[in-house]
Amino acid sequence: MNKVTVRSRCVTLIAVGLCGFVSARAGSLEPPLGPVSPTRPPDKCFDNSGNRFVDCGNGTVKDSVTGLFWLKNANCIVGQNWAMANIKAAELGHGQCGLTDGSLPGDWRLPTLTCSGTYCNPISTATGEFASIFGPACTTAPYVLNTAGTGCWAEGNPFSGVQSTYFWSATSYAGEPNDAWLVYLNGGFVSTDIKYINLDAWPVRGGP
Repeated sequence: MNKVTVRSRCVTLIAVGLCGFVSARAGSLEPPLGPVSPTRPPDKCFDNSGNRFVDCGNGTVKDSVTGLFWLKNANCIVGQNWAMANIKAAELGHGQCGLTDGSLPGDWRLPTLTCSGTYCNPISTATGEFASIFGPACTTAPYVLNTAGTGCWAEGNPFSGVQSTYFWSATSYAGEPNDAWLVYLNGGFVSTDIKYINLDAWPVRGGP
């Protein structure tokens, strides 16, 4: 087919608004030029199951509602005061805690968490990023949602190593700068305590 014929066909297609569509379909899906970001690699963590959480197979679990990526291993950073919990989370990256996601130090952090007053019970009445993995669908310890988001967590569904212990959030308590918000997964409540005590940490990254 010569150039004149191709041009003639395109002119005809323009009349019905289809020439651009044909050109787009004729393109390719080759990778774009330039390096892939080591800290923001393409998000390929999707499935067709309709589940709330998706195990990305690289040490992370994606919340399809919030867009947050949680560390799959919830029992990797333990027994840290609030400052060190934040530091340990910030230092996290590829090769640690089962991660093979290409993340670098600085990508990870503690999740936010607050509630009205100084105490939230049940746990599902809290707000913030940490509160997004709890919900009224689960009313027994450790109060974390399962893969579908319709019931309670079980080992590997989708997280691993979730302990019924205390976890720090990233959020300081506005009423007392020496305190920060925490969640107690055995008792199912959110409260505050002094930052010097040692609790566990569950890092998160990304999101809107």
